[in-house]
Amino acid sequence: MLGVIHMKNKATIIGHLIFWLFYLTVVGTGGTLLGDRAQGWAFVWNSIVFGGLVIYGNLFFILPYLLEKKYGRFAMLGLGFVTVLIFLRFQTNHLFGLYLCERYGWPAYFFMSVQILALFLLSTMFGGFMQWFRDRERTVFLQKEKLEGELKFLKTQVNPHFLFNTLNNIYSLAYRQHPNTAPMIATLSKIMRYHLYDGSRERVSLLKEAELLQDFVALQRLRHGDGLDVDFYAEGMENQHEIAPLLLINFIENSFKHSDVDTNPDAFIRISLTVEEGQLNFSVENSFRQSLNSNVGEVQNLPDVNSGEGVGLKNAQRLLDLAYPGRYELAQKAKEGVYGVRLRLRL
Repeated sequence: MLGVIHMKNKATIIGHLIFWLFYLTVVGTGGTLLGDRAQGWAFVWNSIVFGGLVIYGNLFFILPYLLEKKYGRFAMLGLGFVTVLIFLRFQTNHLFGLYLCERYGWPAYFFMSVQILALFLLSTMFGGFMQWFRDRERTVFLQKEKLEGELKFLKTQVNPHFLFNTLNNIYSLAYRQHPNTAPMIATLSKIMRYHLYDGSRERVSLLKEAELLQDFVALQRLRHGDGLDVDFYAEGMENQHEIAPLLLINFIENSFKHSDVDTNPDAFIRISLTVEEGQLNFSVENSFRQSLNSNVGEVQNLPDVNSGEGVGLKNAQRLLDLAYPGRYELAQKAKEGVYGVRLRLRL
């Protein structure tokens, strides 16, 4: 945040310097047109002094009323401010060694009045633009913070359904002094450590994310026994491949939750994770009880199948929208007792 403020202050200073270089070029050119070198320098010096009074007097004392939408007070103060400065400029010409009014008459009065009025209008537009720019930057910054906070929340949110079921299973195994108790605790601890330390990162190694998926499958095998039919196929992943953490686990959790592995001895889950030419291809298929699901064709927008029970596919899609806007294709289908989700993602 301090870095952003520093950059904004630096940009403001540079903007003022550019304006003054431009202004000095203009008034310097006007000074050379007078023909008299002494009068030319007097005109430049006079223009700098009154230019500074107009610009910074307006920016610090008059313009804030306009930005606060106190239009009447801004108009009255602005008109009075410009009038006083014009009067002072006419009365102090001789203090600068400037005698334009005596030499050129009313055209000189007119020109110096217009110069002050133009600077007042320009400083008003400049100050208004800078305020609009700051408001816009603040809005963008707050929106970015909000999206990053939402993204971090989605990535680190633990599915309570999965956690409670796992703890209950561990309790049951421990009560029966089952040999799988210790491996389940160790695997769950590894998964939770990944949530805690890697879940908040912007990107993690795809290899590490795949290891998390394998740990989750291993935990399910310990829970359901060796008869669980789960196939995990992975290919093409390399060290340079990275992904938003805790993205793919949502789909696998969903497949276990909505499959019929607890009731059907022929139930299965198929997981495929491959990378080819920088594109991740990920799919999950699971059997389900036909009576509880109607056959549907392929669709683009995923329903919230886990509504009220954790992250779910809807939140997984939201995570994709935040982390990979316009860089993914996501589809699901359910047909003949098989439910599938397919994700294509440009890494």
